[in-house]
Amino acid sequence: MPDSPDAHEIVHVFGAVSPQEEEEIASISSVLQSWGYELRVIGPLTRGGRRLLHAAGVATREAPEPSGESARSRWSDAQALARVMAEGEPALIHAHGFRAALAGVLASRSAGRRVPVVASPHLLPHLLREDPRMGLRRRAYRWVLDRADAVIVPTETQLDDLSELHPGAAERAEVIPYARPTGEQPESLDLGRRRALLGITQSSVVVGCVVDALAEEALAIFLDAGAVLCMEYPSLEFALIGHDVDRELYHRLAHERGLLGASVFVDPHDRFRRAISALNVLVTPQRGWPSGMLALQALAADVGVVAIEGGEVAEMLIGSPRVTVAPDNGAGALGDAIIRQLQSAAQRMEPERDVAPESGAAVSLLVSKEFYDLGDRWGTPGGREGRPGEGAERDVVSQFHPTRAARALIALYHRLLDES
Repeated sequence: MPDSPDAHEIVHVFGAVSPQEEEEIASISSVLQSWGYELRVIGPLTRGGRRLLHAAGVATREAPEPSGESARSRWSDAQALARVMAEGEPALIHAHGFRAALAGVLASRSAGRRVPVVASPHLLPHLLREDPRMGLRRRAYRWVLDRADAVIVPTETQLDDLSELHPGAAERAEVIPYARPTGEQPESLDLGRRRALLGITQSSVVVGCVVDALAEEALAIFLDAGAVLCMEYPSLEFALIGHDVDRELYHRLAHERGLLGASVFVDPHDRFRRAISALNVLVTPQRGWPSGMLALQALAADVGVVAIEGGEVAEMLIGSPRVTVAPDNGAGALGDAIIRQLQSAAQRMEPERDVAPESGAAVSLLVSKEFYDLGDRWGTPGGREGRPGEGAERDVVSQFHPTRAARALIALYHRLLDES
């Protein structure tokens, strides 16, 4: 590892709201700061994320949210974001997503000096599915990646997607893993109260999905799986979590499947981790970003995860007893995987944990005994220590310790700053 550099300001910039990115930067900030780097985050931030970053000693600067999806809107947003960055004198720009990367390239060009730009591309599978005749966005992304000084991805899955989009960028890209969350867990409310605050039925078995940055076809598979499961397991409820919930669209999709009465639409506001912690299982039907981040957040909150085969969650967390992988991308396989993970979670439960202390009544059950029909096994769940696979689970998650990601970033930043 190179010697500690003099203090440099590293600007992390977002083009859109991303609570997961806010948490990841907060988790690695102490290591970066210990090496003399000053951190600033620019973008449309959540109130909770801003508070978390400030507590970690990270400066922030608010920027407007995206104004639209058209090429003109994206260009205008990038120019506005570049102007915000140009007001300071960053030593290096780390851009998360296309808008931010475009803004970073523009800001670097206008700085009057060489400012290295690191690009972390997002949503690559969405680009790859676009009609080739409508490839303006693909060409724009390639143009931006060609002008970035470095490109990083957190998983081999995303590296494969990048290779399909831009083989040249993939050849020079570096794989730097996600950092698991390290901040405080959600407030110590019992499960029933957390669910009540989010509008989720307290005694249901709740399966959730984060809809921000989720392709409509992936959402359709999740809802199709829910429709099948609800016919057999009426105590299930499905939570769609997101800041950008199109309620009209999602109501229509749920209604078409007869699932509307078993669905709840959750806007987490500043309590994104609280929303995930209120679930029994989080489903991540995304192949790539942000499914890996979401899975790590769920595991940190002691929530099981269901993922699709061939995605980054399966790559990252294979072997964890709290992660179940659906063997294909169909609704039937996804539904079977959800039930397997719920049953696995029920085996690990401690019944005394599931009673609301203020009432003494079993109104905040994590999992319904009747739903699982566990019989005698309910009375002898076994202690949490020494459960089969628990040591293996720790080993799987330990590779995402924030120090590992931070040190890899430090080596990259140091090299680029030396070159500039």
